[in-house]
Amino acid sequence: MEIVAESHWALVHPLQSISKRTYRIVVFVVLWIGFASTYLLKKPLGVIKSDIAEDLHLSKFELGMLDTALLLPYAAMQVFLGPLADYLGPRRTLAFCLCSAGVFMSFFGLTNSFYFSLFLLFLCGTCLAPTWPACSKALASYFEKQRDTVFGIFSTSGSVGGICGTGLAVCTLNVYGWQLSYLLPSAFSIVMAALTFGLVYSPEEMGLSAGHLQPGNETITSCKKSPTTIRSWLKLWAIPLIPEITLAVFTLKVVRYCMYMWLPLFLLDYLNYDKVHAGLMSTAFEVGGGLGSAVVGFLTSRLFSGRSLPTLCLLTILSSLSLLLFAVTAHFGAAINIACLVLAGATNCGPDSLLSGSIPARLGERNGLGAGGALTGLVNGAGSVGTVIEGPIIGLVAHQWGWMGVLLLMVLLSSLGALALLRAALSVWSLSLTASNDDQSEQSWPV
Repeated sequence: MEIVAESHWALVHPLQSISKRTYRIVVFVVLWIGFASTYLLKKPLGVIKSDIAEDLHLSKFELGMLDTALLLPYAAMQVFLGPLADYLGPRRTLAFCLCSAGVFMSFFGLTNSFYFSLFLLFLCGTCLAPTWPACSKALASYFEKQRDTVFGIFSTSGSVGGICGTGLAVCTLNVYGWQLSYLLPSAFSIVMAALTFGLVYSPEEMGLSAGHLQPGNETITSCKKSPTTIRSWLKLWAIPLIPEITLAVFTLKVVRYCMYMWLPLFLLDYLNYDKVHAGLMSTAFEVGGGLGSAVVGFLTSRLFSGRSLPTLCLLTILSSLSLLLFAVTAHFGAAINIACLVLAGATNCGPDSLLSGSIPARLGERNGLGAGGALTGLVNGAGSVGTVIEGPIIGLVAHQWGWMGVLLLMVLLSSLGALALLRAALSVWSLSLTASNDDQSEQSWPV
């Protein structure tokens, strides 16, 4: 491969005076804000549910269908559109998706038609589907070292975006009504699409090697983008650990999106908070999610000899216990509610950030497979089926067994995720013991 001088960076980079280290920070920040903007589009639905139900005379099951309209295409299309980042590049993929989603959701609330709302939510979910694989692909190309830490910090964007989306929706709801709740989030998403397109260039687009963009390297190696060598979804699914990781992501996302979409209504109906306090208190789960995502990378590097899966299994067990504690102490007051929700958010979102991001990206690029975006899309998309069934199932469970039945269901699902991660951790341990060559050695399974 040809060795290119440092000055070549200025020729291929649109910001000619910027250093490589600074540019990596720019990429991270723009991607962080861009992915946070996707939660500005997803989160308001949980806040405005009660007002939509009153105006459109909807049942809890129909409210659940709104969730499904948004999250079904988000999950299904992520499996099929995830590889777009491998072929078109993260910059084009992310910019197009953010812009399209913003345009579609700007029309939300213009009519009181339930079916028109379903249609717009379906289009938004489809457009947002490739955003996480695109971000994962871009991050993986620029941050080869300490990926768990980088992905953990990056995943705080979801929690911060959710908090901002909730706060913005609460303010808009009180002043303008639910019909205009998506106008400002849509505008911000379109702005971030433009910034992403103009700033986030991948190493492949610049003709550079990602491996030589790490700090301390003074030369850049030119290379061509290696094609994805895995073409079959069945072959992707057959990669060791993927079924267990996907099941864990499935359970974690059911719990996570149940709290995102239904917690304000739970606090309103079951604990008798007013609308403003219910909406704002629901952000305690997201605050915990941000904290958990930020520290999970540091925990995985320090516990269990740096192995990710045993640490994530332990955190998921703590998630089950914290949800059970929340169910038992629900009527003990706001302080106890907030503490339990922060703990539940931290132990749920922390593992999810790695299981749906850095771990599948690492496995997808392992041994030259070149399928980081495809495998991330597969795991996060198949796991996001949990977000699809969350809406109608939670609506039915709440109707049949009440909110306490919903909380106990969340505890059971988190426990199932912990069992899946325990099986995956034992599988890695077994592989490390029975390996007979370097390709399957313990070092080849850094999870």
